[in-house]
Amino acid sequence: MRIAVVGFLVGVLIQPALAQMVPMPVRGITECAADLELGFSLAGRIEETLVREGQQVKKGQPMLKLEDDLERLDAKRRRLQAEDRSDLDAAIARLAIARTQFTAAESLYNESQGISREEVENRGLAVAISDAEVSRLSAQEAIEEVDYQTAAAVLAKRTLLAPAPGIVVELIKKTGESAQPNEPVVRLCDLSRVVFTANVPTEWAERLTANQAVALIVGGRQIPVGDASGSCPQSRIQAVVFVGSKSTWSTFLMGCVPDCPR
Repeated sequence: MRIAVVGFLVGVLIQPALAQMVPMPVRGITECAADLELGFSLAGRIEETLVREGQQVKKGQPMLKLEDDLERLDAKRRRLQAEDRSDLDAAIARLAIARTQFTAAESLYNESQGISREEVENRGLAVAISDAEVSRLSAQEAIEEVDYQTAAAVLAKRTLLAPAPGIVVELIKKTGESAQPNEPVVRLCDLSRVVFTANVPTEWAERLTANQAVALIVGGRQIPVGDASGSCPQSRIQAVVFVGSKSTWSTFLMGCVPDCPR
């Protein structure tokens, strides 16, 4: 995707000897680093479109949603199961009682043989059974927690998130249409890094070298790079190519994520 903008090459990084610098306006083309075709990992019918073509989106912003009524109910059911500890708590209470009864029976047998040895052994067996039940229910609680996390992950996959900041180029699928796994449903111009190509005068171009750090200011709102002023100090010149005798084509690679404010 190409977006025509007016850029400004900040002179302070090209002529550091001067005390005050005035940005030099240059007209050029800004291209996104990647043109992404995005899709869901699951099949379903698109229930809601949360963005429009030409809209700027942030990384992680929801763009489209599939129908998720069943997945939402399943996640809720599994969450309730994972949070319910009543069986485990009851088993822990029974184990505590069994241990108390075994200790008392063993003490009584050793002191006066007021109960039979078989009764003491039965109390010990009750402790072992209760302990095994606590272990079983603890494992079941862990399994139910994993089941809930799995259901929550499946539910989350029903919403398509922007993998990077960018511009929605095309909505390939509309609300109400069905989408197959990994079928493209939206095109996104990835603006985490962009390339600005401009034609600059020779007197400025002669001071430029490849990989040189520059500040590039992009006017307007077409390209969401930099802070409120549009400045991106992470920009670097990718190449300088002379064209004719009166102008130079210079390419700037702007790395605005994550260090450049947005």
